[in-house]
Amino acid sequence: MRRKNGISVMLLLLALFSCSSLNGQGSFKPYELWKDSEGKILDAHGGGMLFHKGKYYWFGEIKKGMTFLVPKQSWECYRVNAGGISCYSSENLYDWKYEGVALASNSSDSTSDIHTSKVLERPKVIYNDKTGKFVMWLHIDCADYSCARAGVAVSDKPEGPYKYIESFRPNGQMSRDMTLFKDDDGKAYHLFSSENNATMHISLLTDDYLKPSGVEKRIFIDKSREAPAMFKNNGKYYLITSACTGWSPNPAMVAEADAIMGGWKELYNPCTGPHSDITYYSQSTFVLPLPGEPGHFIFMADRWNKSNLQDSRYVWLPMLIRNDSVIIEWKDSWKFESVLSLKNVTESYTLTGLNLMALSEKILYKHTPQEDMYLYLLRPLKKTIRPLPAIVYFTGGGWVGGSVDAQIANAAWFRDQGIIGITADYRVKSRHGTTPLECIEDAKSAVRYVRAHSQELGIDPDKIIVAGGSAGGHIAACTFLDGGDAAGEDLGISSKPNALVLHNPVLGEGFGSDFFTLHPEFSPILHIKYGWPPTILSNGTKDGTTPYEAAEKFTRLMKEAGNICELVTVKDADHSCDWPVNNPNFLPTLKRMTNFLKEQKIIKQE
Repeated sequence: MRRKNGISVMLLLLALFSCSSLNGQGSFKPYELWKDSEGKILDAHGGGMLFHKGKYYWFGEIKKGMTFLVPKQSWECYRVNAGGISCYSSENLYDWKYEGVALASNSSDSTSDIHTSKVLERPKVIYNDKTGKFVMWLHIDCADYSCARAGVAVSDKPEGPYKYIESFRPNGQMSRDMTLFKDDDGKAYHLFSSENNATMHISLLTDDYLKPSGVEKRIFIDKSREAPAMFKNNGKYYLITSACTGWSPNPAMVAEADAIMGGWKELYNPCTGPHSDITYYSQSTFVLPLPGEPGHFIFMADRWNKSNLQDSRYVWLPMLIRNDSVIIEWKDSWKFESVLSLKNVTESYTLTGLNLMALSEKILYKHTPQEDMYLYLLRPLKKTIRPLPAIVYFTGGGWVGGSVDAQIANAAWFRDQGIIGITADYRVKSRHGTTPLECIEDAKSAVRYVRAHSQELGIDPDKIIVAGGSAGGHIAACTFLDGGDAAGEDLGISSKPNALVLHNPVLGEGFGSDFFTLHPEFSPILHIKYGWPPTILSNGTKDGTTPYEAAEKFTRLMKEAGNICELVTVKDADHSCDWPVNNPNFLPTLKRMTNFLKEQKIIKQE
């Protein structure tokens, strides 16, 4: 998509965010029947999007009529007679006007590539600035998918009609599922599943976009990927694909590269939330950038109904790139303004961990031999010029595993209460080959960083709460203990917290006995004395990992030493007594912990 000048972008955003829907849609609702401005069902499957002169053009396969199974195939070859390629236009992406058939199928000449008996799939259109032509590429095939060709058509107008030119095997290679990508320099590329779908090819097109130039690259060799959707962000290229599993949904995969013809690195499934392991019962078709909003996209996909293809539905979902992560989040219904930032989000703790990471400020706090370590900071909704309390969370995982997204919701909860919520990554055995000693070092380093940079972060250095769950709770408590500091640390900056919030913490009895035998100096329960900060901890009465009896003993010893300490008893709960967010004990425990901090005047009373 080409960027317009600033005024055009602002006008478009106003249209996007303040539109009143012509057909009463006004939001994106995956799986539901979508209708055009005349109330007719949208028919644009396997589609692609063109943005031209302030208007979006949506091209897709027309799937009408009876679905039938092609006989004598090794897979479920369901299809309908080729109906051609449709085109719809919109200025706001909610309301769609039917522009007509952009590329009509041929019902009379059975030898034609675009005869109704053939296959016309995954149309994509790009505009050639040099020739002034709109160029459409699509997958052309025989009824049994044995031809595997790419077809090309052109038009003087974005909506068509398009004149079909020819089909061919690009550079002599099979071509099935495909997409087009036009780069910022005007060069265009054809990406397609080839070699009987085993390997994907990227082919540079000629300057007129009508043929392959002969320059190509093979990627995902023998990985059997299809349904490509390419996009670019901050100078980096991304590609979402699907596995080849017929009509059955499967996990999406995102890959990245610094150059289109460079090395591609396969990453992960970017989908989050329910049914993310099967891409929400859908398959990728296109990724649409949002104008004027870098890092924000719409992931477009199809939910195929193999036995009734004309009833296949559309799945459009918000996609973000934040802190180098591509994240697609499930929404039953959504609008643009609901996903652009945490602005106006009052219950951010309900978002997925990956989404919260994407919307947080990612701050480097430490270089380590294994990997750089980051803080993920969430600012409260209400802006203020005064420094705020901050809570720094460390997730659990037995010093072996754990990730920021697992417990960032806790930090988000406190962000929603008006303070700064931070989750700190730290080294663990599974990712870095480290021991609990490095975990403790990193925890102390994180707290020191927050205190040392409190002014620029807008944090009150005398109101830093340190928190964590399980082993994360252990290293949180260790930030108060002496020793365990990383070499070269400025010990003139204290790592000691002003309050502790601990969820089923490892305290020195129960889990981790081997470590505490070797390192009793890091057993919190052995080092209780007067001067500990106000502490609140939770524990399940049936916890088999961090025994409830140890939490009781810790609380008693803290009080006997003259410290303020409170135990939140979670009756009949095992380990992770108040986590994750859907745990019925999450809100009651977090609310009590919040009130405790208010009582200690760490958090301001409302």
